[in-house]
Amino acid sequence: MGKNKPRSWTIILTSGAQSPLRQFKIKKKLFYMSFLFICTLFSTMFILSLFLSNQVNEMSIEQEELYIALSERKSEITQLKNEYSLLESEAMAVQQTIEEFKAFEERLSELELDVPQDVESGSGGIEHPVEDNVTSENTISSSLAKIREELPALIDQFDTTIESLLAYQEELKSIPTLMPTEKGRISSEFGERKDPFTAWTSFHSGIDIAAPLNTPIYATANGEVTLADWHGGYGNTIIIDHGNGYETLYAHLNYIDVEVGDNVKKGDHIGGMGTTGRSTGVHLHYEILRDGEHIDPYIYMTFHESQD
Repeated sequence: MGKNKPRSWTIILTSGAQSPLRQFKIKKKLFYMSFLFICTLFSTMFILSLFLSNQVNEMSIEQEELYIALSERKSEITQLKNEYSLLESEAMAVQQTIEEFKAFEERLSELELDVPQDVESGSGGIEHPVEDNVTSENTISSSLAKIREELPALIDQFDTTIESLLAYQEELKSIPTLMPTEKGRISSEFGERKDPFTAWTSFHSGIDIAAPLNTPIYATANGEVTLADWHGGYGNTIIIDHGNGYETLYAHLNYIDVEVGDNVKKGDHIGGMGTTGRSTGVHLHYEILRDGEHIDPYIYMTFHESQD
């Protein structure tokens, strides 16, 4: 008969020649299971570290894309400011030119009234050739006729410019540059922040404005109400479509004062501040979207303040 294989190993420990021996028996099965467990644990930790590393890389890429998008939006706002200032300057110049033309027309009328129709008899003074007087009168008449011919074209041009300015003014009414509340403080800014519920870093897609309960909330631009109802973690929510790709969202309201389909004007009262939904206290969560992408609302509110 063959010898039975040992099912355990014996480990002998000693600290010196005079010290007693210590023996430990380890079963092979237990050893192999422990070894397998340690290998599995290290493999799991390695796979998990690879997964976390990949997630961190993806978050870094997304963060970089968000920063690029934010920079582009800031450039657009800067361009918008410049265009508005340019048009405002042009409007002032046009108004000044119109006033000058009005004054000039009045002077022309006075000149026409001052021309005598009947010359009384009289004589004296320095004599000049008749041809000189005729030439002078013809030159003045020619200049006046030329001015009269050019005035209608200039007035038409001014009318076109004014119409463009009025159209641009209407377009500005549909851009959300108004502050959604008359009072309050910004308690949480746009961008990455520590989530108040989980303490994890997350992206905050708007700004939070803290103020007392039922503080009036106003539409920040002209538009049509597309949502006025409970909206998941946002609680009582209003969404307004302003056209040209702009939308605004007002969340955690205590009450809603508009209905879907309502057309609102910039500055209209639409609801009251509250703490409904996923909220830690009374505040307004306010978002601006352009073509479906979130934009920092503070940029637009700063633009409004600069125009005031």
